[in-house]
Formats: sequence, C-alpha cells, structure tokens
Amino acid sequence: MTERRDYRDFWNRRTLDCFAQDGAAVEPAELGTVTSGRSIVRLRDQLEKAHLANILQLHREMTVLDLGGGAGRLALWLAPQVSHVTVVDSSQALLDAGRVASRKAEVSNVTFVHASALSFTTEKRFDLIVVAGLAAHLRDDEIPKLFDTCATLLRGGGRLVVKEPVSTDLTSRADERAGASGEVEYRALFRPRSVYEREGTRKLALLYHAPTCAHLIPWFAGGTNEAADRVSEGWASVALQVITPLWVSADPSLRQIERVVRGHHVMSRVLARVPVLQDFFVFAKPRTEALRAPDGPALSVVVIAFNEEECLERTVEDLVTTLRGRPLKSEVILVDDGSSDASPEIMQALVHRHPEVTARFMRENRGIGAALRSGFGAATGQYLSWIPADGQIKPQVIWDLYDRRLLGGIITTVYRTRNDHWLRTVVSNSLNALIWLRTGTPAKSGGNYLLSKELWDSHGPRDENSMMMSTALRHRAREAGETIVEVEIDCQERIAGRSKVLNTKAIGRTLRGLGQMGRR
Repeated sequence: MTERRDYRDFWNRRTLDCFAQDGAAVEPAELGTVTSGRSIVRLRDQLEKAHLANILQLHREMTVLDLGGGAGRLALWLAPQVSHVTVVDSSQALLDAGRVASRKAEVSNVTFVHASALSFTTEKRFDLIVVAGLAAHLRDDEIPKLFDTCATLLRGGGRLVVKEPVSTDLTSRADERAGASGEVEYRALFRPRSVYEREGTRKLALLYHAPTCAHLIPWFAGGTNEAADRVSEGWASVALQVITPLWVSADPSLRQIERVVRGHHVMSRVLARVPVLQDFFVFAKPRTEALRAPDGPALSVVVIAFNEEECLERTVEDLVTTLRGRPLKSEVILVDDGSSDASPEIMQALVHRHPEVTARFMRENRGIGAALRSGFGAATGQYLSWIPADGQIKPQVIWDLYDRRLLGGIITTVYRTRNDHWLRTVVSNSLNALIWLRTGTPAKSGGNYLLSKELWDSHGPRDENSMMMSTALRHRAREAGETIVEVEIDCQERIAGRSKVLNTKAIGRTLRGLGQMGRR
C-alpha cells in the first residue's frame, strides 16, 4: 500500500497562510474549499445549513461527533442547538483556527481533538455523526473503514450525515490542483453516488439522499464551476449577497423544481449538465429491540371509523388478511366514533368473525384524536399503528412501517401523491402554515404512523380530540429527543363515501388543539 499524502491538510495550510498574508478575517466556511469566490462559498454554506436544519431533528440533549470537522464550520453552527460537539481532525492548523473561532463566538461546548478520523476511538457513543468533505480525500480502500468507524461510534437510533462531492453518473472523477512547482497540492476524488449508498448500508439504513442545494443553472452557463465564476466578483457578487436570504428560504422549492425539470426529457435541456454535485446522505443505526412478553402481540392496529358503513368491512377484512401473512401475533382494535349509521353493527359482526379483532364504541362523536386515544389505550401490543376505515391507506403500509421500527421513535408517513378536493387542499395547507407558526416545526400532510406502546404511554397527549392529536404526539416526542422517521406512501381513493373532516366542528376542534401546543 502506497503512502498517502494528506492533500486536504496541505491545501488548508496554504489557505490559512494566504489569509494571514492578506490580513483578511477568515471564516470556517472559507477553509477547506477550492472555490475562490467568497460570496459563493458563503451562500453554499448557508444553503447547506438550512438544508441540514430541515432534515435533522436536533435537540438540546444530543451529542455530536464531527469527523474531519476542521475549523468547525458545522460544529460551531450545531453547538448552540445540542449538548456537545466533538470535532476530530488530522490538521492541527485547522483545529487551532477552530479554537480561535469558537472563542470569538463564545461557544464553550465544542471540543477539538487532533486525530485521524479513521483511527479515532472513544468509549462514548454519539447521537449524530457528521462527515462533510472528508471521504473525497480518502482512498477507495479507506471508505469501508470510515463507515465501520461511524457505525461503531453511533448509538442505537443515532444518525450519520455524509456530505460529499459525487459524480452524477457511473464515472469517478479526480480534481487535482498543482502549485507553483508543478507538484499536485490538492486532490479530491468524486465517486459515484452508489459507492456511498453501498458502503453506508452495509451496517446502517439509508433514510435520506438528495443534492445539498438546487442547481438551476441555464444550459449556456456551462456548469457549476462556470456559473460560480460569473458571480464571484463585481456587481454580480454584490447582487448575490443581497438575494442570499431569499435564495436560502426558496431553496427547498427550487430543489423540487429542479428534480421535475431534470426528470423531463425535453425540459432537462434548458439546464446545464452537472457531472459533479454535493450530496447529503443520512443513515441510521437500528436500535436494540426490547424483549416483549412471550404471549403478548407484537403489533396492535387501531381502525377508526365515523359513519363508514360502506368502507368498514372491506378495509378490516383486507387488514386481517395482510396481518395474517406474517408469523407475528397481532391484534386489531376497531373504534367507532359515535356513528349514526350501521358501522357499530358491522364492527360487532367482525368481532364475532375474527378472534384477533375487538371493538370499542363511543357514545357520541368526539373526534379523530379521541378515537385514536381510545384505541391506543386498549392496545396490548409492543408496537402501535392505525389506519382509517375509508381504505385510503393500504394495510401493507403497516408492515412497511413495522420493518423500520428500530430506526426511530416514531415511524410516520407523508403522502407522495394525494388527489384532494381544492377546499381540502386549502384547509390542509393553511393548517400546516399555522402549525409551523405555532411550533416552529415544518408540518407535512401525514398519514398513519407506528410507535412503541412505551413511547405512547410516555408522550401520548391525554386530552386532545382533534386531528392535532397526531401532530401533538410527534411534537412532544421530538421535544423529548425522539427521532421521527418519515416514509413516503401513496394515498388511495376512498372506497366509498366522503371525508368527515371538512366541517366546522372538526375544524374547530383542530384549531383548539393547535392553540394548546407550544412553540419548539
């Protein structure tokens, strides 16, 4: 094995020397990059941090390890939001710069450790590990070792975030920069995305993968490097700094637009080809599952219904058939929310037909939240889930969530597709906006979810009757440091009938429930 020169450390030392000679103030984000335009570097830094803030569930008790963290670009940003950050890097010069920056920012919960990321060991286990721009400077044979180290240092349920430059095809590319002597001073390897997916999923589960920011670069700009050069100086650089806050807030929508445009065989031609991108990967380490009672069910599924006589029987029969397809003991709990049609009689017939089915009946309509609380309270399974009686969620989704149960405290769903009436769309979007304003947490239109009975007993809302019960549950669990894992599903057409949530009574309950929630 040939000796590897630390090109990353060499380039960072050179960067620090240049700043020292110019007498310019240096920011951690401006170290470790070959991009010359400072405005571009700062914009990219803000875009990446905003993206991370959306995909990570940070909390005050969290411990973080930043492997190859250098001068603390991400560590100093994370520190005020978590309990402690440990930065490990092989460059003493960068660590010294990070210590200066931390003192200047009055950040006291960051520890800088001089060590190789591949050989760093500790008895501690971390809730979050960040690897940003490190793997590109490692040999191919060192990548498995990097992921093995991270898997060892993560606690069960912890997250690994990898941010690396990747090639967008199956070709590896090398970026080399020569100095005045002609000798290579900087070298980075841009591997195909599949390399990090393959190595990361040997011991961890891949939860999320996306480019760090949008690249809506027109075809005539040539690509990312050419576009960056055009706005690196002069009036373009000033204009870029002015619009940066707007750009950062719009970036999630721009990424969605770019995905649609690049996925269209005609529209894709208006954008420049980007052979290399910076990508985020989020991996999770499965938790250790507690032993369950030998005679108890592994899973309890609650089915809630309010005047669903046309849908109820078919939905429950499909659910029972699906649950019996796995060699695990399960139970189904039907909850009637004060129906005035034949739903209670249908439930009684299903109970007599299937030994794993029980039913609970509410004397009056009290709302979705009350129905769920009634079902979850009666459940005896180690894990709890639910579906509505209208057939909009396929029973197979329950097993899809159960198979991910060790990846987070709550495994929840968001709809990939949903063909709603325009009025429901307006109400849903308005409610999501109010949730964000009230709690400070972005809301998404969600379906069902799965959680342990223990978590429900600890964090389940006890007096919420509206649709906000599920939102309040996730909010309280997140506040307690539990991780919420989102899974995309398709929303099916109702079997029959119409939605019961677009009425003044249901909307009033929801608004009252929202008023009881606190801001994060």
